[in-house]
Parts: sequence; structure tokens; C-alpha cells
Amino acid sequence: MTLSFDAALQDRPIEREADDALDRMPFVDSLVRALVRDERAEDGTLLARRSRGYVVGLTGEWGLGKSSVLNLLNTKLGSMDRVTVALFNPWLFSGRDELLRGFFSALRDAMGRSKAEQAKDTVAALDRYWGAIDLFAHTTTAIIDGHGGSGVATATWRKWKTPVREAIKKPALASPQEERRELEKKLKASNTAVVVLIDELDRVEDEDVRAVAQLVKAIGDIKGISYLVAYDPKRVTQALGNGDVNRGSAYLEKIIQYPIPLRPLFGSDIELLLQAAVASNDVSLAAADFEHEKVIIRELIRLIDTPRDIKRLVGAFAILEPAIRGEICPYDVLGYAWIATKAPNIRAKIADDLDAVADDPSEDTMIQRLSRRMNKTNPQTLSEALGEDVGELEPLLKILFPTFATSHANESDHTNRIGRRRNLIRLLYLGNPPDMVPRNEIERIWTLSSETEMAAALLDLKKEGRLRAFLDRADDLLPSLKSEQDTLFWPALAQLLTRTSDWISGPDELRAIAEDATASLVRLGARDRRQTHRLAPIMDALIATGDLVLVPSVLRKQMFANGLTRHSSSERAGGALNKTETESYVERELPRYRAAVVDGTALRRLPNCEAIFAIANREEWDSDLRSAFTQQLQGPEALSTLAALLVPPGYGVDKSTLDELSDADVIGERLSRLATSGEWPQDDYRDGCLRRLRAATRGQSFFDNESDDDGAGHAAAG
Repeated sequence: MTLSFDAALQDRPIEREADDALDRMPFVDSLVRALVRDERAEDGTLLARRSRGYVVGLTGEWGLGKSSVLNLLNTKLGSMDRVTVALFNPWLFSGRDELLRGFFSALRDAMGRSKAEQAKDTVAALDRYWGAIDLFAHTTTAIIDGHGGSGVATATWRKWKTPVREAIKKPALASPQEERRELEKKLKASNTAVVVLIDELDRVEDEDVRAVAQLVKAIGDIKGISYLVAYDPKRVTQALGNGDVNRGSAYLEKIIQYPIPLRPLFGSDIELLLQAAVASNDVSLAAADFEHEKVIIRELIRLIDTPRDIKRLVGAFAILEPAIRGEICPYDVLGYAWIATKAPNIRAKIADDLDAVADDPSEDTMIQRLSRRMNKTNPQTLSEALGEDVGELEPLLKILFPTFATSHANESDHTNRIGRRRNLIRLLYLGNPPDMVPRNEIERIWTLSSETEMAAALLDLKKEGRLRAFLDRADDLLPSLKSEQDTLFWPALAQLLTRTSDWISGPDELRAIAEDATASLVRLGARDRRQTHRLAPIMDALIATGDLVLVPSVLRKQMFANGLTRHSSSERAGGALNKTETESYVERELPRYRAAVVDGTALRRLPNCEAIFAIANREEWDSDLRSAFTQQLQGPEALSTLAALLVPPGYGVDKSTLDELSDADVIGERLSRLATSGEWPQDDYRDGCLRRLRAATRGQSFFDNESDDDGAGHAAAG
């Protein structure tokens, strides 16, 4: 069963049985029997159909599907012999005069379409009844006021008497009651049942709700006519009682003889409607394979109350999903669409502070979270992040944003989850913003077949300033990218991370790129054990090309993870390499790093100190290395490069660490001479780095003592 495109895409009721994904026709058949009865001969021949004369209520909250049921009922009744069905929607009219004309016009039009022989006579009788109401206006208002009008009809008659008179035929003498009885005789003689369907009573103004109720009870109380009125009982009782629910309920009981509640949606109903609506909107939602996908569907089933909820949900999904197709888990998008449509205030708070909900927030937020853990402070709650009104949405939000869950399953690290900061940005932008690399570009470069092509493509990204963005997105997709390309891609990247000229002259993006690449390699095995086998071949390929940036950085992290540093002998969870593998690499690699320190490569060409600290962390930084390193640290280029490596903005180093690597006092003296020599770098970046380094040689924190009393040119001005 599939919904028509318009019915699913628009917030419209269905009109055809073919669109009925909930199999409501048996219920519609029951309504037919409640409104119409058959008169048959002994041989089963249909002699007549009679209206049962009841006023039946079809009740349910807004959006539950009352209009859809009425449409199906209208179609069913309209297909039956000897049945006349009129559909009256009071929402199309305003005020008592328009409602009365609309009611009689709908009834007259329906009777005029009847194939019964007496149709013309019945229409004429209806016209005379309508005319009698106009002629005997005082009688009509008395009837209406007697059924709850409270004098309103009398007071408003003058407003609608003239336009009504123009549209109807006036009898000579008969009263409205006499003309109604005559109409009832004609209806009986026609052997035709007449059914009036009244929809959307709960959408009109309070005064119009009361007017329709009075119209049905007074003017429309005609033998031979059945009514079915669709409404939300809460809304209508309030309107009828002028806010007094008890009074409104009592009034409603006088009008509606039998209210039939439209059944709520069951879980199976919701799944059927979701599938049908998604298919009709030309968007895809494959079978749920992962636990988080199944939980999202369960939560939506719990939250959804009406078909209208589903239409709004899928309508939003149909906008979002194509915009970011292939980038974000479609089930996450579906869950987010619910938040966007049902809780726009929460969606706004997410947009205002992505870091509050992201698994991979900015560095500042990561530091705040770490600080809370170190201080044994409870992590931020959903209510703190998004407000107290998260309410019943909390379980869904915790699935979408696992950072708030009590524990993270492995699959919470899936790179296509909405909890990733970049994916949230994609949803807000309806696609990749200008500084974000799309998936197809990642996959294109990843699958290049030669070293030359790969190196050229990455170099172009570096020149364009897009290499970090590329790695940022590649980190998301790495588990799904072909592992055969690992030994081609990573060495090509590493070649770009070594400076082609000596010394650091300003902010160096290579350090940040190296950190991003290292984090991706470590996470590749740590977050998904099925990917662990990929790391060793990558390391071997990097070593074979002489890499001194990525391998030392990855190796040092694995040394800490496996308890192979002087700082700790205990293993930690999450190591991408096991202890034996790490020890093997340490034995192979440290001699290479020593050579790089001695020949000056580590200082002159590398964007980080990972090779240096790998040696120091194993307590193999000896006097020979210390002496060689100290000897290299002479002149403004060498000193500012060391400062940029050890203490770039946001970093600090204590004197003991500096003294382990070199002679801190000697370095301090050289910095003091440099400050008075006129060679102190004048650019803000190297100036700041050098001042932090000089504070470290004195055993001070630069952040506590930023004054400079040596008159070091630009530094003194800082």
C-alpha cells in the first residue's frame, strides 16, 4: 500500500481507498451501517435505503485522521445506490448567515445530483423549507434560541435575512414546521437515504461552533437525514460551554446521539504510515541494521500520536535527507526532523551551541568536559544544555546525541552519526558549507591510483588551504574507505608535513594538520576494533618513506596506552597497537629519531616535537643528545623555532622539561642577549613564543608574568 505523492507530501487528508495505509475501510463500512439501513424484499432485492436519523460524532484530536475517514466515507456512500451524501465544511464559512446558506446549498446540491425519480420534488420541498425559514424568521430564531441560542439568533437575524431571501423560494402560507414535514414525506417517498457529513467543526471560531450545533439540532433535525460530525471533543465542549467544560459537555450530549472515537494509532500503524510516507516523498530509508536506528524508530513510535505528526515529520525529512544524502545516517536525520518540527525551541538551542551536544566539540569544550571529569563533577545534563523543556524528548535526544548517554556503545562512534559536530553543521546548512569538503571529493582523491596523482591532489588542497578540512571529513569516513589505499594515501600526506626550508617563521599549519592526521590514525583502531589491522601496514609504509612526523606521534600515544613510558607502566584501554607491537616499533624507531636530533632535522624541518619526546619518554634522552641539541639552539631562527615547537599559543613548558632536553640556563642567557641585540623577531607570533620560552627558562609561567623588563624591542612593548 502506498500513499499518493500529494497526500504524503502535503498536510492533506487522503481521498482514495488506495491511499489508505491503515486499512480503515472496515471501520468506514461500520459507519455506513450506523448511518444507513437497507430495506430489502424477501429475495434480497433492494427496495429502499433509509437514513437512520442519528447524529453520530466522529471524535479524535487534531491530526488523527478524521477528515481522511470522512473522505473515505463520502466516497463509499457516493458509490451506493439510493444514497445522497452532502459534505459540509463549516470552516469555509463565517457567521450564522453564511453557515446557514452553506448548509442548505450543500444539501440542495447533493439532492440535485440524486438519480431518484423524486429528486426534483425533494429539491423543491427543500427550497420551500428554506424559504419558510426566511419568511418566518421570527419562528426560526425562536427554534434556534430554544436549542441553546440564548437570544443570539434573534439579535443577528437582521444581518443575514436579506442575502438569504435572495437565494431561496418563499412559500405563500406554510410555516417552517409544515414545510419540514412535507420535506420529510418527500424524502421517505424517494426511498433514498440522505447523509450529511460535517467536517472540521473544531477548527471554526467558538461562535460558529455553537451556530453549527444549533443548526443541526434545530433547522437540520429532519427525519430521513443522518449526520456524521467530525470534531475534537475537547475543543468543541469548550466552545459550546463558553469555557465551561461541564456545560459544554451537557450541551454536546443533546446534539450528538452517539460519539464514536477514532482509534489511536498503534505502533504497527505508525510503521506502515512512515514507510508509505517516506516512499511517496521519494526519499530513502533502508532497513534498520544498527541498534541506534532501531531505537530511534521505537522512540518515534512512542512520540507520534496522529497521521498529521507523520506527515509533518516526513515532510521535514524529505527536505533534509536529499540535502545531506550519503553524509549522515538517515535515521538520525529522521529523529532530528522530529525535533525540528515538534520542538523548534530545542532545535534553536542546538543551533546556538553545537558544542553542547556534539561528540567531537571544539577544543575549549573538550577541555571543560575533561576538567569536570578531573574534578569529579557530573557531566552536563540534557536539561542544562537544552533547557528544562526537553521532557519526553529526552530518550530520543540521548540516542541522537550519545554524549549525554550514560555509556557509549561502539556504534555511537559511527562517523555518519548526527552527534558529530560537522554533521550538525551540515543539517543546519542543508548540505556542506563552503569550508567543508563533500564526501564525493574525499572518495575521489582516496581512490587515486598513483603516488604522483595522490601527492598532487593533496598538494593542491594544501595550497588552497583546504587540507585540514579534507582530513577533518576523511576522519569521519575513514572506516568506510578502502584499506588498500592506506599505504598510498598516508605516505603522500606525510611528505607534505615536513618543511621544505629551515626554521619556523610564523604560525605553522603543518602542526595542526599533523595532529589531525595522528588523531585519525589512532582513532581508526581504537574506536572500532575491526579496523585495528590497518594501522601496522600504515606505520610500515610511513617508515619506509622516512616519515618523522606521523609515526613518532602515533607511536608515542601507543607508548602511553601500553604503559611503556617513564610516566606509567600500566596499560590503558583503547590502544590501537598492542604492547608487543608497540615495543617492536620503539626498538626500531628510536635510533632514527636520535639521528634526526643529532643532524638537526628534528629542529629545522619537523612541525612538532613528537620524535624528541618519544625518546625522552623512554628515558633515552642522554647527555650526548642534550649537548647536541643545546649546541643547535643559537641565533634568532633556532631559538624562535624551538619556542614555536615547545610553546606555541596556548601551550606551556616547565623548566625541568626544558632542562632535560637542553641546558635551560644557557638557553635563558641566549634569549636575554637576543632581547638586547636588536635581532629579536618583531612579528607577534614568534615574539609571543619566545617570551613564553624565556619565562620557562626562569621557572616562571608566562601567563602569570607577562612583563618584560629587558627592553627587548617589540617584546618589551608586549
